[in-house]
Amino acid sequence: MKHARWLIGLILVLAAAACGSGSGTRPIVAQPGQRVPASAIHRLTAIADRAVTANGGHPAAWATAVVTTQTKAQTLAFHSTPGDSGAKAIVYLVSIKGEFVCGACTRPAGGHAATDTYLLLIIDAKTFEGNAFGISPKPPPSPALFGPVTYLTVHPHAKS
Repeated sequence: MKHARWLIGLILVLAAAACGSGSGTRPIVAQPGQRVPASAIHRLTAIADRAVTANGGHPAAWATAVVTTQTKAQTLAFHSTPGDSGAKAIVYLVSIKGEFVCGACTRPAGGHAATDTYLLLIIDAKTFEGNAFGISPKPPPSPALFGPVTYLTVHPHAKS
C-alpha cells in the first residue's frame, strides 16, 4: 500500500509537469534559421493550395517553406527592399514550382495573363496573411539559404 501511494504521487507529479511543458497545447513561435514549426505546416499548405488554384490550378512539381525575415525574403527572393515598417518581421517564404497563370496580375489593356514557372509568397508568421506575391520564369534562390527547408504537399483544385 505504501508503494502504491508513492507511485500515484509520482504519476501526479509527472502529469503536472507534462501539462506545463507546452507539449502541443500552444503553437511554437517561428524563428528565422529554424525549421518551420509543425503547427504551421497545415496552414502554409492550405495557403499554397489556394495560391496554386488561383493561378491556373495546374499540379505543382514541388513547394517549400522556410522561416526568415521580411527583409531577407524581399531582398533575396523578390530583389526589392522592404519599407521600414515590418522589415524585421518574421515571415514564411513559400516557393512553388509549377505552371502558373496570373489572371489577377496587372497587364496592358488587351494583353494576356502572365504565365510563369515559379510562384513565391511571403506570409506573416504571426497572422498568416500574405505580405507579397510574385510569379517568375527564373527559379528563386535556394530555400536552404534561409534555413532548414520544409516541403509542402500541395493539391490544388481545378478552377471551374
